[in-house]
Amino acid sequence: MNAIDASHALELLRSEQPLQDIHVDKLDLHSLATDQTEVPVSITARDSRIDALDTSSLVFHRPVVFERCHLGTTFCWATYFLAGAEFIECTFDGPVTFECGGHNEPPAAFVLNACTFSHFVNFFDCWYPGPVHIRGCHFSAGSNLLGNVDQPFVTSFELPPLIEDNTGTLSMDGG
Repeated sequence: MNAIDASHALELLRSEQPLQDIHVDKLDLHSLATDQTEVPVSITARDSRIDALDTSSLVFHRPVVFERCHLGTTFCWATYFLAGAEFIECTFDGPVTFECGGHNEPPAAFVLNACTFSHFVNFFDCWYPGPVHIRGCHFSAGSNLLGNVDQPFVTSFELPPLIEDNTGTLSMDGG
């Protein structure tokens, strides 16, 4: 795995090249936005390590895909994945927030498949108009994905989500 700095990683993503077998300390995707929030490029990372990822308050108009990545702190607060997001076989060893986010447009899916989370995963006040698939994940410190029932900030699904074969508590309250 090659260590690269964030500016090099951003150059690759800006030119729609995947991050492959790289290690980057902190990856803040805000400089990819065309008007402070709109990100017009696809984001793909495979077999990489990102110690801190920040996509807060960004709107992705193209797919976001992380496959077999090791992620530290993952801050996706109010992140809109309009074209979907997939996290496949990823390990998250830091806090993760998807709070106030989602907003995937059908048929684009929000997918967590065979991921491991070491810390609480926050889905406070998320809205998913498109498909949601969460399968085979391990939530060591739990999540509020299915919690906060009867609260205005419960995670909202327009389509019945596919949530199966996960371990850990997914129905915690709070955020």
